[in-house]
Amino acid sequence: MTLRQLELFVAVAETGSFSRGAEIIALTQSTVSQHIAALERETNTRLLDRTSKGIFLTAGGEVFLQHARRVLAEQEVLNQAMVGLHGLEKATLNLGASNIPANYLVPCFLPALQHEHPGISLNMRIGDSREVLGELKSGQVELGIVGGRIDDEIYSYEPLLKDQLVMIVGPGHPLKERHSITIKELLKRKFIAREDGSGTNQALQKAFLSAGLDPDSFNVIARLGSNEAVRRAIAAGLGCAFVSDLSIQNNLRHGELIKIDVEGLTIERQLWLVRLSERTASPAAIAFSELLQQGTVLNNLGQCCNV
Repeated sequence: MTLRQLELFVAVAETGSFSRGAEIIALTQSTVSQHIAALERETNTRLLDRTSKGIFLTAGGEVFLQHARRVLAEQEVLNQAMVGLHGLEKATLNLGASNIPANYLVPCFLPALQHEHPGISLNMRIGDSREVLGELKSGQVELGIVGGRIDDEIYSYEPLLKDQLVMIVGPGHPLKERHSITIKELLKRKFIAREDGSGTNQALQKAFLSAGLDPDSFNVIARLGSNEAVRRAIAAGLGCAFVSDLSIQNNLRHGELIKIDVEGLTIERQLWLVRLSERTASPAAIAFSELLQQGTVLNNLGQCCNV
């Protein structure tokens, strides 16, 4: 079993096609098929089901894919360690980030990263917090920035910034002239919410429970998979929503959204930098983490979000 064969298997598994996997690896389809067959013989396990509708992972293939990704990720760590001996002249960091940090923190951080470490190239994958943690576990990314966490000892979390969730309505909403409402009034309103795996939704449900509110008692008319989608729906006049305060500053200034205080309800969540506890950090990951944790950089990030 070779690293090249692992790369071939991951390419085929992720594309669901021998031909597309072969294109990625720049080999012929027949060569790729031969290598996959060799892996199945060596492991004595059928890894892929070949059907007229495409390639599907077997149960054994799912396990093999998870470990193959980890092996290839460790190979990348080794490469990065060798690069580190030459002063990070050329290194790639795979980062996963949930919606809010991906759109409002990481872009503002890039100038500082480029200035301090111009040799680091950043590849960022975006998903909800649960998806980012899954990609971290599988080795697809080395670091994550998330707003929700899973209490599992395989993850190591470091606090970054505090983010506040605020209620918003559109300029045509009946509450537009109100500066605040009571908690009881919330139950009378229609809401747009984020999906279950998002850090925003986790923080919101936790705050409601702490305030003695049943999250299921709210009239949620839609769940949308991004903060941008929620904001657009609210601006168009579709109900109320709780969103990150970091994400709406421009909308507030342009009158596209209106913020309404909820009496007695403050919702604050922590944004986290997360890594696998037992994984050796690459030089690029160490440099990124140290720079991101600097107080001056975090202050600039907060200011950037409010521009």
